[in-house]
Amino acid sequence: MTIILKILFSLLSSLFLYIFAVDANELIVEDVKELKSVNSTEIRWKKDGSLMKLVPKGEKTKPFWIDTTEVTVGQFKKFLLESNYQLDPTLWEKIQNFSFGGQHPIIYVSWADAVAYCKWSGKRLPREEEWEWAARGKLEGKMYPWGNDHRKARDYANLNGRVGKDKWEYLSPVGSFKPNGYGLYDMSGNVWEWCQDWYDDNRTRYRLLRGGSWVNDVKSLEVENRCSPAPYLRQNYIGFRCVVSAIDQ
Repeated sequence: MTIILKILFSLLSSLFLYIFAVDANELIVEDVKELKSVNSTEIRWKKDGSLMKLVPKGEKTKPFWIDTTEVTVGQFKKFLLESNYQLDPTLWEKIQNFSFGGQHPIIYVSWADAVAYCKWSGKRLPREEEWEWAARGKLEGKMYPWGNDHRKARDYANLNGRVGKDKWEYLSPVGSFKPNGYGLYDMSGNVWEWCQDWYDDNRTRYRLLRGGSWVNDVKSLEVENRCSPAPYLRQNYIGFRCVVSAIDQ
């Protein structure tokens, strides 16, 4: 009983600490149907409080909205409280060893966990081509979201080691580094991010991760880099962000 109470207290505490700053001029959207009348490139998604940016159409993608940051611990705890989704309570001790606060990215989530969160929030996981188009941030043909110079990695990403602006031994709070050209943070580094797709056409064993993480070197942060985990994998370097399809934009 004591363990259950401690877990519940932890969840409630983090929920109350999960506060997102809402500007008086922000456009708050509650439902995907409202997007049809939106005349902006930035919205606040009411269900989970995430700030989203509009990514224009690409050669392989239609326009879509994407979270500016990875889903945080605070947001995921809100989802658990409101949805009654079951997550192994013992995972929280592991999570808190690396993601220390409500504004750190949620980790140790499987592909199914990420999909469940997206469904609750009224969003979905990005398709691979959407993720890559967003990660490039208007820089087509470049190696990284910031260009080709690997020496600039510490300005934009949390990767292995603590050097320069990358002062975190483990995970950094979301949005701690410079954004890319679309105003998106941590598209490389911090956590690998689940995508909607299967890794290949077999569609039987492996899902898809993109982006590299805090445990990797700069080579793994290249925009085209792909990882093929089993969908049930949970690790301290795996998280996600969500997207919503744009309507008539």
